[in-house]
Amino acid sequence: MKDQIKRIIADFHYSPLPDFKRRSLEVPLGLGKIISIVGPRRAGKTFYLFQLMSDLMATGVEHREMLYINFEDERLELEGENDLIFDAYRELYPEQDLSRIYLFFDEIQELTNWEKFVRRILDGISRRIFLTGSNSRLLSQEIATSLRGRGLSFEILPLSFAEFLRFQDLPTRPPVSSKERALTGRAFERYCFWGGYPELLDVDERFKAQVLQEYFNVMFYRDLVERFRVSDPSVLKFLLKRLIGSFTKEFSVHKLYNDLKSRGFSIGKDSLYRMMDEVFAIYMLARVERFDPSVVRREMSNRKVYLYDNGLATALHYSFAEDRGRLLENMVFRHLREKTREIYFLRNGWECDFIACPMAEEPLLVQVTARLDETNVAREIKGLEAAGKSMPEGRAILLAESIQPGLDMPDWISAQPIVDWLLQDTV
Repeated sequence: MKDQIKRIIADFHYSPLPDFKRRSLEVPLGLGKIISIVGPRRAGKTFYLFQLMSDLMATGVEHREMLYINFEDERLELEGENDLIFDAYRELYPEQDLSRIYLFFDEIQELTNWEKFVRRILDGISRRIFLTGSNSRLLSQEIATSLRGRGLSFEILPLSFAEFLRFQDLPTRPPVSSKERALTGRAFERYCFWGGYPELLDVDERFKAQVLQEYFNVMFYRDLVERFRVSDPSVLKFLLKRLIGSFTKEFSVHKLYNDLKSRGFSIGKDSLYRMMDEVFAIYMLARVERFDPSVVRREMSNRKVYLYDNGLATALHYSFAEDRGRLLENMVFRHLREKTREIYFLRNGWECDFIACPMAEEPLLVQVTARLDETNVAREIKGLEAAGKSMPEGRAILLAESIQPGLDMPDWISAQPIVDWLLQDTV
């Protein structure tokens, strides 16, 4: 096995870094803490590691001073002998001081007892450790608990709209000229429908749905059924279909439980809650709580469910393409989620789609609609007014794909085209 690891390390060192497009995420390189990059499968975490390596090499770090291991490599069969990695590296570079090397461990969650391994490396070998993983619970929560403040976690999601444009060498500022607006508009259509998974940019339109369905299958079988040893995949598949079908809407675990029972599925409520936690841990779906100053009432209320990328909704349920409003709302969620995890919705007679950073000095109140015109402007304003009563210091934004000119809008509400808002540096 050690010889195989030596070949893997040598192959990495004797090959140039793959070509990559730069992502907007910025992480520190010299803090002496474990840096974990978490996010959905196929979102670009591995290529982001190559971006970090390139940045280090630009400062004078040599290629051989970086050790990269992908734990999904089928050639690796460590079976608990994790130190073989360092034995192999020492034999290749006996003169190299291990404390000075940069360690890049890709999909670390595939390694049994990875957190103990990483903690031991931090204490005894190197403090320059970068990890990626496709499971938020394993990476974010366990690093926080087991490393006690010695790690920082960053998320990388499928491409933002600005990144989507930049990857195609299109302008990333809000369009000004007619030509820019046409180019941006066509790109927006593709992004809204197929989402921002980087690989899809080079995939023929005929095969995009199939590629996305394969993403779903890998998440389902590898990240859920195999890893969590799900005994009855049919229950899990039904649950996923229900949740994906409910994206942008509220869901109730109690109703899901009763629905499962009525269809003959045998599952206890505790098991259902655990299964839900597992589903939301793998970066396929996200849940948003209803805002309430009372933590108890907030915990007991229904959640809304969103996807991290519109493409999965399109690939799994083509009918969603006809529901423009839901795709736009999900897109706004993805953009907010990149900026903050403090996202809620409000239902207080009227609904406000998003409240971001409610404890901040200036919370953000966001309402989303496909078209804003005289037929719905009063309703959309009511939702923001309801949220404004709960937090009068909030900044209110009404986002729409198209806005009818001349609408009578309160001064405290900013009506903006979604395209322009997605391309702003700040929300």
